[in-house]
Amino acid sequence: MRKTARRLAVLGSALFAMVAMTPVQAHAVEARPAPVTASDKYALKSVGAGGLYVSVEVSTTGSGEAMLRARKAAATLDELGSWEKFTLHTDDKGVGATLRSEGNGNYVTTERGYTGTYRNLLRARGTTVGEWEKIRLEKQADGTYALKAATNDGYKYVTAEVQDPGNDAGLLRARGDSVGSWQKFQLVPLGEENASDAGGRPSPASPAPAADFRVMSWNVCANHNSACGNHRVEGPSLGSQITDRMGTAAEARQYRAVFLQEMCESQAKPVETWLEQKTGTGWDVRFAPITFTVDNSSVKAARTCDNAGSAASGWKDRGSYGIGLAVPDSNVWYHSYDLPSPQNKTVGTEWVRVEQRTALCAVLPAEALQFCTAHFSAGVETDDLDGTKRREQAAELQKIVRSYTMPGYRTVYGGDLNAVPPDSASPDTPKDVVTSAYAADKECDEGLSAARPRDGRATKPLSARSIKIDYLFGPATGTVVSCAVTADAGESDHYPLTAHFRF
Repeated sequence: MRKTARRLAVLGSALFAMVAMTPVQAHAVEARPAPVTASDKYALKSVGAGGLYVSVEVSTTGSGEAMLRARKAAATLDELGSWEKFTLHTDDKGVGATLRSEGNGNYVTTERGYTGTYRNLLRARGTTVGEWEKIRLEKQADGTYALKAATNDGYKYVTAEVQDPGNDAGLLRARGDSVGSWQKFQLVPLGEENASDAGGRPSPASPAPAADFRVMSWNVCANHNSACGNHRVEGPSLGSQITDRMGTAAEARQYRAVFLQEMCESQAKPVETWLEQKTGTGWDVRFAPITFTVDNSSVKAARTCDNAGSAASGWKDRGSYGIGLAVPDSNVWYHSYDLPSPQNKTVGTEWVRVEQRTALCAVLPAEALQFCTAHFSAGVETDDLDGTKRREQAAELQKIVRSYTMPGYRTVYGGDLNAVPPDSASPDTPKDVVTSAYAADKECDEGLSAARPRDGRATKPLSARSIKIDYLFGPATGTVVSCAVTADAGESDHYPLTAHFRF
């Protein structure tokens, strides 16, 4: 991991640690202000408390430890610290949300067992998400939000107790039956606050030096699919699986990027550690969440991974679910991007909440290399059956690789694009999602078959057949030295795809 200081706008939020900078904060992703942003990070501004921001009282002791209190005055967002910053999470696809404090990495809990003036007090002390950690959002006509939390007496509106004295002034309790100014909050997005390089990626080395390297892409299936062996796996196990597939230590040192899909936030640091141990060199692993739009709101919450462990041994939070990108620690720039995704909709008689997909890029300026990975929408009835949004996602990925990128970079991009190639012999449709990518660049397995040049070896085994839906594209001016698919999914449900490029 890079040791140089870097200002970060956190997409993967603080996790587990009780210190100023948690491992996940250190592996968070900068947000890009234009053309798109991707963030689940907010500050809460109380209307009833005269515009004061809500803080988590991390240094308070006793029953008020880590309580939420509207008490921070700030003229600009730069004046806010970690105590005033939260990420939104959801484990029910956006029916409700959970706040997690960047100040201590814990989820906000409604203290249903408290009595007196602290009854239903909000405190950031939860280590996993349960019923006491869930809130519902209600957008008001003036654009503010009311927050409803589950109590022993049903759902109550969260109130800023502006009349309370001393260190209790402005504390947050779930006790309101209606919405007034004390129950109104602004959800202030923080995704752009530290985008100091808003002008774009740093300039690449010129002339671009020769480059000879390997890249891997693997959907590791480490989140919600109980049919996968990685369903509840923790970071060290995942890191071991990834590095085992990179070959010998000498071969592993040839890698410049590893694209990971369906991983969990807490796995980023352990994967980084395993890469460093395997190669003897520094690595940096970043994470960007896949989100849901929260009901009755216009904000997004990061989908949570299923917990590790078991009911018998105890559950362990793994943070958000999304995509990861590992590159050598000589990187200086990361950004994530919201991809156009299907919106929540009615399918038949059922209201379906749909994942909002993302892409993630990093650059190595000294080598004039850029790497971008994505996980496109699924081609199922409840997501993007006809491919409309996947085509838009492919077009957006082309913009990221090209029109958003400074001249001089050589880009390798891909991931799980959830669509078969244009020349695929499979019955799956649509076949035109990645046509533009094949037209602009060369896929590592392209030309394997003279009869079907825009095709390749299967990366996704299915019960009755196998198909290719994972890709690695590089510039047509470069050389694909080799491309390999290891037909062994291991604990995943995808085969890893590796390529050796020479520019």
